[in-house]
Amino acid sequence: MENSLKIFLAGISLILLMHCSQANQPRQLECWHCSSETIGAEDFCDVTFDEDNIPRPEVMKEHNISVLRNCSSTTHSEHERPVCRKTVEEINGKTITKRFCYYTNKSDSLEHCMEELTENNVKRIFCQDCLTDQCNGGGQQFVSWLSQLLPLVLAKAVCF
Repeated sequence: MENSLKIFLAGISLILLMHCSQANQPRQLECWHCSSETIGAEDFCDVTFDEDNIPRPEVMKEHNISVLRNCSSTTHSEHERPVCRKTVEEINGKTITKRFCYYTNKSDSLEHCMEELTENNVKRIFCQDCLTDQCNGGGQQFVSWLSQLLPLVLAKAVCF
């Protein structure tokens, strides 16, 4: 009985040790990574992101499409942070939607991307950065709009 208890406690200790060592590792942000101009991605990576239309793995491999990426925050300076970015841009008259990992200054607001300069032949229509896994998918505009509207509605309700 005593050996069983020692083995049990050793197992619990090992599990806790593994969990604690993983908790101390920097967490990587996971972002959607696609472009509406990539062959095979136009059905799911347009202005509206449709996860149900992501091709089967063998089709993705054939077209060299990798839809999710881990953004490593350890490869950049201590003043930068990884964000998931979605852009809609007009490039030479064609509207292109892109989703990808990006690195911003920690002091920049999430709305800063609309202020960033683009190349001469690029007109930025929409740009949004976010900080949670897979947040650069399709429903972000509604969530962002709702998060800005909700405090106003609550303030009005409290005041009356």
